[in-house]
Amino acid sequence: MLKLYGHYASQPTRSVAWLLKMKKTPFEFVTVNPTSGEARTPEYRKKFPLGLIPAIEDSEPTPPFALSEASAILMYLCEKNGWDDFYPTAIRRRAKVHEYLSHHNESTRMMTRKVIFPTMKWMFAGETRGAGSGASASGVAHLSHGSRDIENVKTTIRDVAKRFQHKFLVHENGATSSNYIVEGDTPTIADLLAYPDIAQIPMIMGIDYSEWPELEPLRLWMGRISELPYHDDVHRTVYKIGNMYKSKL
Repeated sequence: MLKLYGHYASQPTRSVAWLLKMKKTPFEFVTVNPTSGEARTPEYRKKFPLGLIPAIEDSEPTPPFALSEASAILMYLCEKNGWDDFYPTAIRRRAKVHEYLSHHNESTRMMTRKVIFPTMKWMFAGETRGAGSGASASGVAHLSHGSRDIENVKTTIRDVAKRFQHKFLVHENGATSSNYIVEGDTPTIADLLAYPDIAQIPMIMGIDYSEWPELEPLRLWMGRISELPYHDDVHRTVYKIGNMYKSKL
């Protein structure tokens, strides 16, 4: 049986689990908490040298095959199982999937790096910063109870969302390009990878993208992705984190 190593607090882990659940593929979930160093142990690195989650171990066919990095895993699973609906075979549509996957770490992933990681650090490590401390020199928005800090965080959220929308959801003339990142009638693994980083902002922080009318294409896209099967199941941990966040305000 396929083993998926990861944690449901991890955005890319959710992407892989979501695909597997929608495709009714049985898998064993092995919880790995990267914040406590479980992905850096010698035993884990022997199997997965990159020391990352998510990772998979596929025992069929033999010998077992180990792979990490969400984008690589998503492509591998689709190729192996012929899931052409999520990974189109038409060369130009597949190239557009690759375009987003190649850019992911500079796209919606920045929402996690610049906003969610500092928020988690504040929640779980008790980090506090004085009101008005704002964004660091690296562009990371540090959260505190100060209203000026919240506004700086919102500016970061808006900017990351606008860049993603401009690059992948609208044409240069401002018209919506399609229902999904890659033009077509169905979502692809590009959508599954992009969505968790964007969606966790309202789920955890309660900040709704409706605050910015210019982000309507983004909101429409999020609405379509949120209607996919197993959405709430794979995001259940995120909702719990959101409740924890609200309790600390």
